[in-house]
This record gives sequence, structure tokens and C-alpha cells, in this order.
Amino acid sequence: MEGEAEVKKKLFSLVLLPFLLLYAFPVSAVEKEERMWQDETMYYLMTDRFHNGNSKNDKEINNNDLRAYQGGDFAGVADKLDYLHDMGFTSLIISPVFENAKSGYHGYWVTDFYQTNKQFGSMKELKHLVKEAHDRDMKVIVDFPVRQVSPSHPWVKDPAKADWFQTTSGKTEEDWLGPMAILNLENKAVQQEMTKAGQWWIKKAGVDGYYLSDSAEAPLAFLQSFSKEMKQQKKDFFLLGGSGKKSSVKQFERSGLDSVMNAELAAQLQEQFKNVKQPSDEGTKLVDEAAKQEKAILSANYLDSIKTARFTKKAVEENMFPGTRWMMGLTYLYTVPGVPVVYYGSEVALNGEEGAESHRLLSFKEDQELVDYIKKIGELRQKLPALTRGSYEPIYDKDGMTVFKRQYKGETLIVAVNNSDKTQKVAVPAEELDDNKELRGLLEGGLARPENGKFSLILDRETAEIYALTEKAGANKLFIAALAAVYIIFMTFLYLVWKRGRASRKSS
Repeated sequence: MEGEAEVKKKLFSLVLLPFLLLYAFPVSAVEKEERMWQDETMYYLMTDRFHNGNSKNDKEINNNDLRAYQGGDFAGVADKLDYLHDMGFTSLIISPVFENAKSGYHGYWVTDFYQTNKQFGSMKELKHLVKEAHDRDMKVIVDFPVRQVSPSHPWVKDPAKADWFQTTSGKTEEDWLGPMAILNLENKAVQQEMTKAGQWWIKKAGVDGYYLSDSAEAPLAFLQSFSKEMKQQKKDFFLLGGSGKKSSVKQFERSGLDSVMNAELAAQLQEQFKNVKQPSDEGTKLVDEAAKQEKAILSANYLDSIKTARFTKKAVEENMFPGTRWMMGLTYLYTVPGVPVVYYGSEVALNGEEGAESHRLLSFKEDQELVDYIKKIGELRQKLPALTRGSYEPIYDKDGMTVFKRQYKGETLIVAVNNSDKTQKVAVPAEELDDNKELRGLLEGGLARPENGKFSLILDRETAEIYALTEKAGANKLFIAALAAVYIIFMTFLYLVWKRGRASRKSS
């Protein structure tokens, strides 16, 4: 028995050796650098609709009414941090944490900027959430509306603050919010009050950034001042702005904000990926524009958000399978310049019309295939600096097939997304890459080597690939020599075993 075990052990070592040699060659030669905000992968969640971790604050819950509280809270988010971390998310954006008017589950009906929403939990529980996130090297960004409050806010009823408001019953782009009191951000007292509130939460809760979700129509001077004050309060504090239907990322270049939600690109991507063979040239154009502005301001890219209908709804209306549509869209989102922002429930292809219908409670009944795919592209995004910091060069764009190049220092990647209904083949000139190297697929394992001065990329319908430009495996003499040595040793070993067996039979 001992001899048989020894044989198995040696055989295992021989089989394992080539694989150890093969994987000794890393895909990326770029050294790990200090983390920057563009390296993040963000997950936006509605606290009330995420997970219930503390039943003691469930006083206003009505699970039969989507416009009422559903029970999610700070404790519930803290409980699910590993779930988010395992999917590759490095930053959380959480819906407004402030005290709200009755039924303000979304957080935008603010009535006090210095109190937590008791339905979500206490300041102690919020601080615990932030600490737990930091322990996992995750950052926490709070959705902070600076331009609008609930019409029932005490400021509205104070005659001395009449000039604090543009209107106390104004309309917003989100009809589901109803009438809102719109603050006059040209007023110095209002500016000071909002700045003071922003500083207060940094001190009290230790958050890492704000998402100024209603900043689309905020005065540039206010944003510049607010940004300056927040960054003095905490170094490397992140400020993400919200663009609207009538605004673009470009107009925020001098705002002092670090990044802006790219609503224009999001609308295009919903149309581009809702079905196969959709026009994609406009998406390429918008991504290219955002890439050129990246030094001034970072584009935050998304497919849907708290303010839109679900992307899943678009796919279902086209009679398409949502999981595949999400895989195509997210691959694009994770690999173009900018920072991806994924709305909660995308990992289960949550459906819904704009408003409360799209703010459903997350069931955590995972679409395992989609979750695993998100994990895979999230891991690649973290390991490959070219995806977060690299240059962007469109190569091919036709009939739903999109190919582009990302380069950073010694790393070159080719991203190909075949959002069509048939197999596609695209030729990339070898002179644009290196005809002494090969393209190795990191998602599906595809391989392309130069032939006749070009690399031929072949992708099945509705699949994507991230290719890394690497040394040719076939030209690796050490690897070939190792395989030959293994073969010789293995055959010698079999001969010796046979010879020993023969000798044993003769002696018996």
C-alpha cells in the first residue's frame, strides 16, 4: 500500500508541474499603485429596500405598500457587507440617511439634516456600518441632497427664512417625489447651513464622500465652495454630482466635484444593450468624450439608478433574457473609462417602472450565473490598472460588435463586446499591438495570434472578452523544455515500475 501511495504522489507532482510553470507568468506586469477614486467599483443601495437587520425600528413598515417603509436599515447593510465585498464592490453609495417626513423611504423628504432617519437606525448604527466597511477596505458615500428638502421641513414654516427658498412646492425631474421645497443656493445663509451640515456628518460618522444627487441645477459657485470646504474637512473626500436630462458631465468641469453621474451615457446604454444589434456608435462617441475630460472630472457610468426605470424592464419589453443583457452591459460598464456605479438588485435583474416600482425590496434570491459573472469582471477590474487608468482607443464599432483598446504603462488590453445575434470576426492590425505577442482571453479563455499581419478576434453571439497582450506561450522555451522533461521522467518512471514488477514476479 505504501508503494502505491508513493506512486500516486509522484504522478500527481508530475502532472501538476506544467500547470505551475504555465501560471508562473502573470498577465499584468504593472505594479500595484496607490488607490485612486477611479479605481473604485461602486454599488448604490437604497437602505430601506436592501436588508432588515434590526426589527426594533420597524414601526412604520407596510410590506403591502411600495410607497411605505419596507424595513431595510443600517444594521442590515452592515450584515450584508461580505455579500457586496465578495462581488468585487469597493465603495457603497447609500441613500440619504437624514430624518425624513412620514413615508420618506427614499430619503429625499428631508426634515432635519442633523438627525438620522429613525427607520434606518441610530447614529451609532451608522458609525458601525462605516467602521465595518472600512475594516473590509470599502468606502462609504452618502447621498446628500443639497438643493431640495421636504415641504414640511421646519425651515419652510419659518417667516425669517422666506428668502431661503426659490419655491416651497416646486416640481423636480422625478414625478414620484411630488412637490419639493427648492432651496435658494445663491443665498449665503443657505450656503453656510448646507456646508455646516456636510462638515457635521464627516465628523460624526466618518463617511468618505457625498453623492450630491440634486446638483444638476445647483449654482457653480456653491459647488466650488462646498467642495473646497469638504476637502479641507477630510483629505481625499469624494464628491459625486448628479447630472440631469438637460445637463452633461462637461458643464461640471470647474465645479470642484470629482465625478458626475453620466445620465446622457446611461440613457444611451439602456437603448444600446436592451437588445442585440442596437446602434452603438453614439455610446462610443460619449465614452470618448468622457475619456478626454477625465483629468478634469471623472465620468460615473451606470445602466440604471434610483431615478430611472430598471434596465431589466427595457430588456423584458424586447423579449430578451435579462441576465445576458446585464452581462453585456456590465462588461462594457466595467471596461470603459470612468467609474462604474451598479444599482442595487442588478445582480438579480430586479425589474420595475420609474419610481416605487423600481425600488422593490431585495430578495437575495441570487441569479448565481450573473453574480458569478459580476465577481469575475470585478476581479479583473481590480487586477488590471489599464481598465481603471488606461488610455482609450476605439477600434471597431458595427452592428452591435464593439472593440476598443485600453493601455496603461506596460499593460495592453483589447475589450470586445459582441452584442449581436451571430458570431462576429474582427481583424485588428498587428502593427497596433505587437506581432511577437498573442492576445489571451481572460473571461472566456479565447486566444488570438497574429497571422498575415493581423489578430483575428472571433466571438460567439452575446458574449464578451477581455484580451491581454502577452508573450506567446508557444515561444516559451522553458515551458517546452519542462514538458519534455516531464514526459521523459514519466516514461522512465513507468519503465522502472514495470521492471520492478517483473522482478517481483520472477522472485515469487
